[in-house]
Amino acid sequence: MRALIHVADQRSFSRAAAVMRVTQPALSRQIRLLEQELGTKLFHRHGHGVSMTDAGRLLFERFKRLLGDVEQLRTEVGDRIARPGVTGAATLGVPSPLAWRFAEPFFERFAQAYPGVSLRIVEGFSAFLHEWMLSGTIDLAILYGPRPSKIIAVTELLTEDLFAIGPPSWIGRSSITIAELSKHPLIVPHPPHVIRTLAHEAGLNPPRFIEVDALSLMIELAHAGRGVSILPMAAARLEAMSGYTSVLRIEKPSLSWVVSLCRNDLKPITPAAEALFGAVKAEISDMVSSGRWDARLSAGA
Repeated sequence: MRALIHVADQRSFSRAAAVMRVTQPALSRQIRLLEQELGTKLFHRHGHGVSMTDAGRLLFERFKRLLGDVEQLRTEVGDRIARPGVTGAATLGVPSPLAWRFAEPFFERFAQAYPGVSLRIVEGFSAFLHEWMLSGTIDLAILYGPRPSKIIAVTELLTEDLFAIGPPSWIGRSSITIAELSKHPLIVPHPPHVIRTLAHEAGLNPPRFIEVDALSLMIELAHAGRGVSILPMAAARLEAMSGYTSVLRIEKPSLSWVVSLCRNDLKPITPAAEALFGAVKAEISDMVSSGRWDARLSAGA
């Protein structure tokens, strides 16, 4: 069941195999055996991935419900033997630009509110967090512009503007256009990443990409004039205040991303994860309302 669900969601055998942590030949063999047993094709194979047949779509919906029922039953059985009150463990994935200002105060508040829950926070770029959530490694994740998915439940929290992070020689300027940004190398995480998608949609065509999966190194390279990073203000606020880098508003057009709280819809939410979900929403709402996060709350957040 999981094999078909992940191939359908990722639209690729190789990406699904990476999420499931199995080899691609093994995954392909599982799907082929299932097709032979059912006597029908479940996927159309083509050069840029796969798409579901009518039979595949029907099986996907049935398997998704069945797998959800199995996971729900496992959770309910576990709850029968749990101690009174909210107990258990929950893991939250937090994107690198947010981690340092979110985690420290949140740990203490959550521990006071839910002393019976063991909280683990994992830092990473959104693409990694998305994969870890699909594989079940983490329960929830705060994601920037999550990619469309058939099995990820998304709750929008806020919208945040993005800025160009450049060398200190740009200090004194307040803004930069997409056309001018296109003249400089762009320092970004490896694909897939929402910043690359947003840049492409805005018409930003840099001469080359410098792929870096470490926030601190992205800022260091921008400081050295190797290229320009695109990040939220908070990610480089301290460096900007000290004159280490410049931070310029992006114009014509401006860039922003939606920040969402996400979970794997195939995995029933445990009491511990449910408590974490509510606490994260409340914490982020307070961060925006108090001015600790310069962003615009989504309706109902």
